[in-house]
Amino acid sequence: MKKKITAVAAAMILTLGVLAGCGQKEDGKSITILRGQFAEIDIIAEMAGMLIEENTDLEVKFHDSMNTVAAGNAMVGKEVDLYVSYDGTLLTTLLGYDPSDVPEGEDLYDFAIAKGVEDRGLTLTSKFGFENTYALGVKEEFAMENGIESISDLKPFTEDLVFGAEHEFFDEEGTMRFNPFNEHYGISWEDGVSLDIGLKYAAIDNENIDVTMVYSTDGLNQKSNLRILTDDLKFFPQYYAAFFHRESLFEEYEEAAPNLKEVLLMLEGQISNEEMIAMNFQVDAEGAEPKDVAKTFLVEKGLLK
Repeated sequence: MKKKITAVAAAMILTLGVLAGCGQKEDGKSITILRGQFAEIDIIAEMAGMLIEENTDLEVKFHDSMNTVAAGNAMVGKEVDLYVSYDGTLLTTLLGYDPSDVPEGEDLYDFAIAKGVEDRGLTLTSKFGFENTYALGVKEEFAMENGIESISDLKPFTEDLVFGAEHEFFDEEGTMRFNPFNEHYGISWEDGVSLDIGLKYAAIDNENIDVTMVYSTDGLNQKSNLRILTDDLKFFPQYYAAFFHRESLFEEYEEAAPNLKEVLLMLEGQISNEEMIAMNFQVDAEGAEPKDVAKTFLVEKGLLK
């Protein structure tokens, strides 16, 4: 296995997480949901909160967002109980595996869950239905002028282009990062710029960068008129969204909310790519509140009164 985290390091992370979060819930009457760093996470976190409060006796609390690794540690340490994540994130960022570690014929989602439970006691619920994978975005006008549909189509131009993405994509730790991506495609850039996640769309709109790494369901892709390039050499793994939680979560809440699992599964298969893009656009481009967007969706689906 191409594990990127040593057994000793993993044990230290686990221990720190447990020490940081032990004793957070004394009565089992509340559940803590982690907020996200972008609209999609917040929208679905709000859906979870509404469904839980509508269908159980639990009080929902929200925890401020944190980066992926810190969130995993907080989950292990019971500082948070639930948040929205992706099978590719669990596999690569939290567990340190490569997509190539998935045995031939086995789905990445199933492999990630098996390893998540085995390595850290973490798992995912069933998928919501949409996939929000990493992708490269360029201005539609540039793509049209140069006949660019895929990342490989972009390669002849990259030495004259500036690439920009959020800080985490430039981290050395992990396989789904800037340098491994460049090696996979044999790409070199005029420059690579690390940006705050909230600034990259402004940067490409203002022509400070030419190419950026986006999430495929981000509503700002449409607002910035970006063409999303096909990952033709399949560098990025699949990223199907689901609720992320400790394997023991439903046992922990068996007395206070014996139907918690069924409540969370109300979103199973309910959200298409197109629906998620539209909701993200309402928040990111039109200024709607995630809570309002979430409620409208649930009511329209007949999941909330």
